[in-house]
Amino acid sequence: MRHMRGEWLVAFVAVVETGSFTDAAKRMHRTQSAVSMQIQQLEAAAATSLLARARSGVIPTPAGERLLPYARRTAEALYDASTLFEAPELSSGPLRVGIPEEYSGTELPRLLSRFQRSQPKVELSVQCASSDRLESAIEKGTLDLGLIVADDERRRGDALLYDPTWWVMAEDFELPVSEPLPLVLFDQACWWRQWALDRMSKIRREWRIAYTSDSIAGVAAAVQAGLGIGVLGFSTMPDGVCQVPKSLGLPNLPGSHLVLQLADGNAPRSVEMARLIQQHFTSKGYSIGGRY
Repeated sequence: MRHMRGEWLVAFVAVVETGSFTDAAKRMHRTQSAVSMQIQQLEAAAATSLLARARSGVIPTPAGERLLPYARRTAEALYDASTLFEAPELSSGPLRVGIPEEYSGTELPRLLSRFQRSQPKVELSVQCASSDRLESAIEKGTLDLGLIVADDERRRGDALLYDPTWWVMAEDFELPVSEPLPLVLFDQACWWRQWALDRMSKIRREWRIAYTSDSIAGVAAAVQAGLGIGVLGFSTMPDGVCQVPKSLGLPNLPGSHLVLQLADGNAPRSVEMARLIQQHFTSKGYSIGGRY
């Protein structure tokens, strides 16, 4: 096997994470033909095909999947080496990041942990809270970067994915035949609550509020326990919870968007953190119209 150059592996990672030679070229500030040439040289060195085209874009072949973790480690090492002699103020100091409560149980905390290990001089501080609180913190300047769950009207920042909103219930929940539907909702401050009540008012079915909470964990736990029907994003549904049957005739609900807001691009490694998060969602196949 011929020697594999680091720049080829960096190009390979960029193509896999963006799903496109064009987008990879933009990320690397190279021409598309230059990136294509690097991939061709890499495949010649490996003596096998590493990428294939699919409906969703360019994806790794089985051989590419085996190479990918090594290529990522190489790309990360090259990046770390390139920043080794930067001025200390550019790579050290506090970086304040906010993530919404809904995504506290996803891969995001592990992603932040990986970032911290690669940037030990950065004093990473993470706040996990409701999107309203995070957005307020960004406006006040107490967060440098935040992920926000927003509806269409409040969608500001770089969209990472679209999360459908469902009426949900416990898998063993017995739907009432004639009694009012028991609802499990967020408190008065939540726009998901307003969505639900506005749409319930348009159907001829009585309802009552059986449980309220100001946290996603509280609502999810109450639905899971069978206290009533709730409103949750697809990505926040816990085990033992399912979508309410269509036969119940509940109105459709609009989905939400996960957006990235970079408030201070001068905070230590804030731009790199934002890029890492964007690459994570791209590499996992999550799109503005996808699921998380």
